[in-house]
Parts: sequence; structure tokens; C-alpha cells
Amino acid sequence: MATTTTFDLNLAIQRWREKLVQSPHFKAENVAELATHVRDSAMSLQGQGLSSEESFLIATRRVGNVENLEPEFAKVNRNSWNLISHGLILVFFSLGCWLLWALLHFPAMVSAAMRGGVLPAFTRFAVDCGSYLAVPPLLAAVYCGYVWLLKSKGSSSWMGFFATTMAVLVLLTLPTLFAVLLPVIAFMQNQFVAQ
Repeated sequence: MATTTTFDLNLAIQRWREKLVQSPHFKAENVAELATHVRDSAMSLQGQGLSSEESFLIATRRVGNVENLEPEFAKVNRNSWNLISHGLILVFFSLGCWLLWALLHFPAMVSAAMRGGVLPAFTRFAVDCGSYLAVPPLLAAVYCGYVWLLKSKGSSSWMGFFATTMAVLVLLTLPTLFAVLLPVIAFMQNQFVAQ
């Protein structure tokens, strides 16, 4: 004897809603509206003589599967705070790189104070490479433009962007400080020896 199970429309809609809720691209009101639409469509199809299961399947196919709905709702439910965060991080990162570039002008002033003293090789190298400090903010700006104009997906998290820019800033700061301190140490050493 085969046992038949009855189809529970409410349970099926609840499970379908749970799939939608798992996606970060759907807000609660989106899920509620879609569920109402599926329920109304299923009831209408049942009124035309279809079974509960058939009407549910047709109603959910008409609405669309989760994979097809996600990109559309990602466009609608874009998080503006995420976009603002990316912009603020970009500004902070650019200012940090500009400050490092300005700091690299300090060794030239120390060299002038040393009356034509020769800068250490690493400091000369760092000063010569100082103009390349514009590259990381430009790359960050390109990434931010990509995030701001991204239409098919939700949005990238600002936390990863923040971590990356701060790591790059630290990696650029260490050699810059070293390059700036070398002539200061050399100047102080020359003053000590001269006395």
C-alpha cells in the first residue's frame, strides 16, 4: 500500500520564504510581498481547478527562483551607507598617502640644513619614488568606482576595503618614516662629531 501525503500550501510557502530570507539582498518587506503574491496566485490557480501543489509550483515559477530574483532586489535594496563608507575610506587613504608624500620633502630640508650634506641612499631612493605614492589612491578610487557603479550584485563590504587600505598605508608608512629619520640621525651624528 502506498501512502500519499497531502500538500500543505502554507508550509511550502514558509519554506520558500526561508530560502529568500537567507539572501542578504532581500528585505523583510520584499519577502512578505513576494509571499503574498505567491499565495494569491496559488489561490487563484486552485480556483481554476489545479491542485495545491501544482498551483504552488506555477506561482513560484511565475515569481521567479531565488537566483534570478537576487540581482534585481540587490539593485533595489542597495545600501547607501556602504557606498558612503567606501568614499570616506578613500578620502582618508588619499590624505594619508598625501601626508606621506609631503613627509618625504623633509629630508631635502635636512640636507639644506646640513649645508649640502649627502642624503643616505635609501632616503634618496624613497624621495625619488615619492611620486608613486599617487598610485595606491588611484587604484582605491578605481575600486570605489567599481563598487559605486556595480549594478548586478549587492555591494562589496566596506570592511575588506578598510582593512586593505590600512594595511597598504602601514606598509607605505614604515619605509617612509625610515627614509625621513635616516638624514635626521645623520645630521645629529654630524653635529655630535663636530663638537
